Amino acid sequence: MAQGEFDIQILKDGRWVTDAIRGSEMDARALAKTYLKNAQCAGARVVANQVKGDGTVTENVVFQETQDLGGGKPVRIQPLETAPLYCKTPKDFFGLECRMVLNRLLREYLEEVKLTPTEVLHSYKQLQRLFDRDTLRFSAISHIATIQVKGREKSAKDRQAELNRMIDQITQQAREAQSVRLPKLGDKFSKTLAAMPKLDSHPAEYLAMVVLSRDLIGVPSWTGKIDRLCDMAIQEHDRTALLLLDTVIADLLGANVIQELLGWQRSLGNAIISMLDLADGVFDASASDARETADRLLTLFRERALPASQRVLVDRALRQLKSSAPLYKADPSKEMEEYQRVLARLLVPGGILSGAQAAEALTLRGSQFVEAGGKSGRRAAIGATVEALPDPARGAMYLAELSKTELIGDHMDDIVSQLDVVFSARVINQLCQQSMSHKDRMVTATGAYRATATSALPDDIKAQVIEHIDSVLERYLLDENIIDRLDSPGTHLRDRAVRLVKFCGAGVLPEGKALKLARKRIVKLLKQPNFDAHFIEGIQDPAKAEKALRDFHKLLLQGGLA
Repeated sequence: MAQGEFDIQILKDGRWVTDAIRGSEMDARALAKTYLKNAQCAGARVVANQVKGDGTVTENVVFQETQDLGGGKPVRIQPLETAPLYCKTPKDFFGLECRMVLNRLLREYLEEVKLTPTEVLHSYKQLQRLFDRDTLRFSAISHIATIQVKGREKSAKDRQAELNRMIDQITQQAREAQSVRLPKLGDKFSKTLAAMPKLDSHPAEYLAMVVLSRDLIGVPSWTGKIDRLCDMAIQEHDRTALLLLDTVIADLLGANVIQELLGWQRSLGNAIISMLDLADGVFDASASDARETADRLLTLFRERALPASQRVLVDRALRQLKSSAPLYKADPSKEMEEYQRVLARLLVPGGILSGAQAAEALTLRGSQFVEAGGKSGRRAAIGATVEALPDPARGAMYLAELSKTELIGDHMDDIVSQLDVVFSARVINQLCQQSMSHKDRMVTATGAYRATATSALPDDIKAQVIEHIDSVLERYLLDENIIDRLDSPGTHLRDRAVRLVKFCGAGVLPEGKALKLARKRIVKLLKQPNFDAHFIEGIQDPAKAEKALRDFHKLLLQGGLA
């Protein structure tokens, strides 16, 4: 390749492909602009190739422009049932809840231009491009305003005016950011964040996201954007920088790229489980159509580095469960089997994954298996879901979480009546699965206690349920001699005391009679004459003995025994 040649590349299927070569930049730019006159050309760019003295070639993009395909065909919003976050300030638009709404509302447009809400919100050019497209801005604002004024003393027109004012402020902020001299994206996002100029008008985090968005806008595919972000996140150790990267990855996981990441799925039920597995970092990526990308994500999910992205995946999975789409389209006879598989996947130690949202989704999906519709169908589904759960403790968790949803308005009495399943369990083996270990049974019963304590159930019902579960746990400790096993007289006082205190601080028991029983035994040990001296018996090194006592007192604090 001769020095000074220019490649003219066009955008095809999300990739840049060289279509021609010219000897001058002027000729190359002219040809690229000619390509862009074709409404079917997604984009064109000019890449300058320079040969160094050592023979290596460097490439530099000197011109790039993308455009909408389809000759400007109308793009519509995707109607929503709810818009949970009521934005009060422009800053709210940048939060996860709002970006999740924007991702769904503007899905058709965002898929077409291959941009995330974060990229659009931080780019004046992209905001203007969105506003110029058909009636998208008007339609979106009108739709959200109509949803959000329900039950409020405000008209849709007034809410539209509020939303428009905030969007205008966001646009002005992006416009002003255009003239700010900003560094290019560094190899580490924390370095980029630290290099931002100190301006009162534009926070450093906002400017850093402007820099990141500019870089990502030039990446024409979803997987390319995810790869770029994951590569940065994997090497990032600064928590703030990592969480900012997570916000954009979360946006991307709301796009249709999820189908490519999961690969072929035999059913919707399986796809739901796969999304939950991906969020937990346990997904089998062997069948993924973007395996390298999926592997990068899994590394970060296993390290619990992407909380926002995890939330988006779980939310997406539960919205699919809540929908009317068949869980097993190819074989309707397997519909119930798929439902039970998804239900089992949502059960986690001590609770139900995503709590109230999962309880509502399970109920609405369960109502599709009964003949009755409306309230009668949902009532039947609540009872059927309780029966489908493996034990009364999980039934109590489900009912407690369901009480936090909008369904409580029509079904409070139905939820309360189903709680009889808890009162019928007199011992731990009736409350929790017998196949569980001692620890898992306590964790599960405690999960039911805590879910009930934080529920929206009537106070008197709530008190009865948690009192009953606490009594079952207390009886369990006595019947199984749990405390006596931990406080075996044949072992050293130090081992007995440490075991008991760790047990109290492990979170396997709620604040109640059962925990008081365990703490009472610890207090009895602590009141022994010369406890400290007996505790350090056998430790010859004074420094180690002092450390052992110090560590024990820390455990006492953690176990609520200061």
